[in-house]
Amino acid sequence: MLKTINRMKRDEKGFTLVELLIVVAIIAILAAIAIPQFAQYRQKAAASSAAGAITSYITELNAEYADTGTTTKAGTVGSTAVTFTMNTTTGAVTLSVSAFTVKGLAVACSYAGNIITCT
Repeated sequence: MLKTINRMKRDEKGFTLVELLIVVAIIAILAAIAIPQFAQYRQKAAASSAAGAITSYITELNAEYADTGTTTKAGTVGSTAVTFTMNTTTGAVTLSVSAFTVKGLAVACSYAGNIITCT
C-alpha cells in the first residue's frame, strides 16, 4: 500500500489542463475589471494636472499684474500652448484655448468665476 502511494506521488508532476484554464479565466476577469479603472485614473490624473497648471499660471499672472502691470502671460498646459489674458476692469482671466493634450490624453477645461473645471 505504501508503495502505491509513493508511486502516485511520483507520477503527479504539474497541473491539469482544467486547473490552468481556471487560473487563466480568473486572470482574464481581473484584467477586465482593472484595465478600464486604470484608464479612468489616467484621465483624472491628466485633468488634475491641467487644472494645477492653469491655477499656477493664473496666480503668476495676478502676481505679475500687481508688480509690473502685465496683462498677458504665455504658457503651456501639457503640450498645448495657451495665452492667459487679464481684463483689468473686472480682474477676470481668460484662456486662449480650452482643449489641452496632457500626457497624451485630451482634456477640456473651463475657467469661470475663479473655478477651474477639467474633464
